[in-house]
Amino acid sequence: MREALELVKREFGSDAVIFGTRSAPAGALGRLVGRDVVEITAAPAHAAVTPGRPGRTDTTSPQPARANRSPTNSPKAAAAPQGPTADPSLPAAAGPPTLPEDIYPYYTRLVQNEVAADLAGRLLAAAARTMPSHIRQDPHALSAVLRRCIARMVPTAPLPEPAPGQTGRVALVGPCGGGKTTTLVKLAAHLKLRARQSVGLLSLDTQRLGASDQLRRYAEIIQVPMETAQSIAEVHAARQRMAQLAWLLIDTSGVGLKDNGRFARLGALLRAAQPDEVHLVLAASTTTSAQLRLAQAFAPLRVSRVVITRLDEAVGFGVILNVIDRLRLKLSYVATGQNVPQDLEPACSARLAELILPGEGKASG
Repeated sequence: MREALELVKREFGSDAVIFGTRSAPAGALGRLVGRDVVEITAAPAHAAVTPGRPGRTDTTSPQPARANRSPTNSPKAAAAPQGPTADPSLPAAAGPPTLPEDIYPYYTRLVQNEVAADLAGRLLAAAARTMPSHIRQDPHALSAVLRRCIARMVPTAPLPEPAPGQTGRVALVGPCGGGKTTTLVKLAAHLKLRARQSVGLLSLDTQRLGASDQLRRYAEIIQVPMETAQSIAEVHAARQRMAQLAWLLIDTSGVGLKDNGRFARLGALLRAAQPDEVHLVLAASTTTSAQLRLAQAFAPLRVSRVVITRLDEAVGFGVILNVIDRLRLKLSYVATGQNVPQDLEPACSARLAELILPGEGKASG
């Protein structure tokens, strides 16, 4: 994606208008070198767009081109597939929507910040129908209203305090390489060093070579107890030994989408651990379609929350909105880097809305 954006800048300049992005199947060469294909539809900033009819360019304007150099006749935003989790309260849109002239620039800004084109259109169309005309005439008031609309679409849920004398058990699950172990350590450090609460770590990762050793080194650094369990009996024993702690954070092995055997084994160990919450850890760099498939695959593990990691590697913060819109899960934490514990933040709807649709003169990240 970064390389594609650089190509757009070289072709059309740094102020190019991006109408949509999508991942495309790799051709023979792409499969050979193991690289995905990213397609960006863009046009020069000076290309005239007919107000209220996005996607139509003036015949005197240069033709927009896609970042993979495949020509196209008009800018077209790639619409994310409508799945069963789409919000029925928002109208569906297959492409760039017809929006009021004073609203449409916000569609461009959202798409440029990686909000899916169909989601940006649905959001703004719904907001335009209920917004008083005097609000739309004030850019600052309009931006504030739209950010509130975005914030309502990002439900958040921080960790609840465990009942007195009880241990709060939280398990992190997800695919390989999503950042589960690092996120677990960040959360443990936050609870131990900032919240001043007792914490223990339990590793159920029996697949990765040296995974328990890595987690044990982290546990020694932040000075928290750590247990490893590879059977249901060992899980029960570890729970008993850590019953006096305020929190028990459970690390798990990464599981592939088609690895039914590992899913079954992980499910059995989690049932023995009896977590109060199961958080699905997804990297922001993962495509929306892959995130949806992962959520469906991990749903039998009773996933209750989602954690977005590697936000610093995302092309735009709009990926957060895409994930939440598709998965219908509350967001608990976002991770913005590798530093422990400062690069893990409790999810805040208002702050995330500001990142997705920055105020005037602010960078979109």
